[in-house]
Amino acid sequence: MSSSLRRSLVRTVAVGLALGALACEEDFPLGSWNAAPSQAMPSATSTATSTATGTTTATNPPPPPPPPIACAETGTPGALNTPGMSVGTTTLSTDWTWPTPVDSLEWDLVMETDPVTDGYYWAHQFSFVNGLTAFFGLQAHGGYIDPNATGPGSQTVDFTKMAVYWIAGPPSDAELGDINQPGMARKAVVTQGNVQWMTIHAKFEWTACDLYHLRIGKDSTADNGDVWYGAWILDQTTDVETFIGRILVPAAWGQISALSTTMTTRIDGAQTAPPLTNCGDPEPASGIFGTPTANDGQVTPLRHTDRFAVPARCGTSRFTDLTNAATGLTSGVRQEIGVHPLSSP
Repeated sequence: MSSSLRRSLVRTVAVGLALGALACEEDFPLGSWNAAPSQAMPSATSTATSTATGTTTATNPPPPPPPPIACAETGTPGALNTPGMSVGTTTLSTDWTWPTPVDSLEWDLVMETDPVTDGYYWAHQFSFVNGLTAFFGLQAHGGYIDPNATGPGSQTVDFTKMAVYWIAGPPSDAELGDINQPGMARKAVVTQGNVQWMTIHAKFEWTACDLYHLRIGKDSTADNGDVWYGAWILDQTTDVETFIGRILVPAAWGQISALSTTMTTRIDGAQTAPPLTNCGDPEPASGIFGTPTANDGQVTPLRHTDRFAVPARCGTSRFTDLTNAATGLTSGVRQEIGVHPLSSP
């Protein structure tokens, strides 16, 4: 599996993720099985800048779609994060505030780099009004393990490109989607941070600079009223959509909360890259998250806020808010890690 969780999960379980709580807790980037937790993630006290994004509520007709994003899109980069006291990368998070809880989230994503050895995760984090944290996104060099494999050496880690879908709780069930061959996808319950997660991992050969449209939303309702939340990826270069799978959550959890977060994090831990010794070690990684929508494009966010992980590590991360010249609206946010080599934190 491909996951290493951040530390404040116990607090998450204690208080739940009610509306807006995501901004007040640490996030949990996912790396590899059995990897030690890395630096704490952003909190409400993180350095942040907030920008109004566009239409605030659903309308009839629906609001215009967010402006498109493209690889190597030009913009004015923000400042590098203030360096911390330890060697490592500083995770980037962009919070999106919604007018109300929603039923689905949709967003474009383009990875502008394809790291040779380092692991990275480009994810959208969300929660349920009466439930817990969830993630969906794409990884470079995530650690895939087939839990059903048997025999000597069967539990070795395959570091590969993957689509990764996690929901804490755990929910009661999960089903694989279009990628369901042995050794290519798996579902499993994983315990991290004293909490169990229902997970789906599927090998997914994404291509740098291709444009992907990711979506999380209700797929169907079970006989007892519980809700299947599915995850889809549309490759807008080939026009092929892949159903990654679905996870069953209790009906009592309600809708998706009115705050979600797009984030880029390096996968620290058991991976192909050697341990970091200085701030010049990590391979650069860059990806653009397009401005998301909700409810199948019927709702756009009120605003977004960019923030660095706290405590920070190396001062090599930055944001670039991308503005469409024709509309003046935010088309998306570029998140970069390892912007330039440094010899010390």
